[in-house]
Amino acid sequence: MLHLKPLGVEVFISKSQSNQLDSYWNNYDLMLWKKNHSGFFNVKGLFRKNSWGIVEKFSMTNDGTWVLPKKYVRYLK
Repeated sequence: MLHLKPLGVEVFISKSQSNQLDSYWNNYDLMLWKKNHSGFFNVKGLFRKNSWGIVEKFSMTNDGTWVLPKKYVRYLK
């Protein structure tokens, strides 16, 4: 698991921008949008960048960090 502080999240957001993936802030939550046409029928579906996708929400923990799965390490290298 990745434990990111606010500066680490800002670096993650700037490095992870692409056509298939978009990350952004929603208040203090980190939102990750992945392009997926089945987002139209999904509860977590969201229309963004002229196409449908599925959103993952990562909330801040009690110690002031955001915990992301290891599959997102490649965006921090």
